[in-house]
Amino acid sequence: MIVHRFSENPFQYQNFEIWDVENMDAFFGGNKVIKEIFEKEYKLPLNEFKTRRSEIVETDLGIMAAILDVIGDKHFVLFTLHDKNHLELIQMQNSRVMNFGIDIESISPNHVYILIMDKLKEVSVGV
Repeated sequence: MIVHRFSENPFQYQNFEIWDVENMDAFFGGNKVIKEIFEKEYKLPLNEFKTRRSEIVETDLGIMAAILDVIGDKHFVLFTLHDKNHLELIQMQNSRVMNFGIDIESISPNHVYILIMDKLKEVSVGV
């Protein structure tokens, strides 16, 4: 599930991991569920992705976001160098709100990064 405006509620999440995605092959190879979701959502066998790429109007980043948004047991923030999400994460790191385990400012301009995390279960207090 894609998280929007992560900086507004960062403490609702735990178990942070950053996935450095070099290209679409690395994305599809990252987890077999991603391949299954792609084939179901795009009705295209993954082995035909490169040859039929022009049939999909979304950007690679758009495809990644659409696939990750279907996954319900994890939450994701996608970012690339100096995009809106990246700038938000830099601000959170610099203000010491979050420690991502890497220098979030020093990322490759040619890669997509995916912040993977779990959402804390909400606890209701009975009265």
